[in-house]
Amino acid sequence: MEQIMDMELKDNLEKENLDAEEVSMDGEPVREVCGIRSNMTLGDIMTKKPEVIPILMEAGMHCVSCPAAMMETLEEASIVHGILIDELMDYIKESLERDAKPEEA
Repeated sequence: MEQIMDMELKDNLEKENLDAEEVSMDGEPVREVCGIRSNMTLGDIMTKKPEVIPILMEAGMHCVSCPAAMMETLEEASIVHGILIDELMDYIKESLERDAKPEEA
């Protein structure tokens, strides 16, 4: 009986840890567009997707040059700047898709 309870406790803890990583600050699922997740730090985003830096700056997030922002998640930075994370993620996606299209002659 004790072994079953231990396994249930372990399963619940694993589920809670997974859920904590996959839920954003507003309780909604973490958003992802073009390989960028709303729970990624700005430092990770700038390292893995440097093409997003000018997009963030266009959106009014000039904090990309602030050393303290390197440890802040995209969602946290959007809150600080009064930008809804869904709108920011949509803007990033639209901008990356627009920039990826070849220019028409």
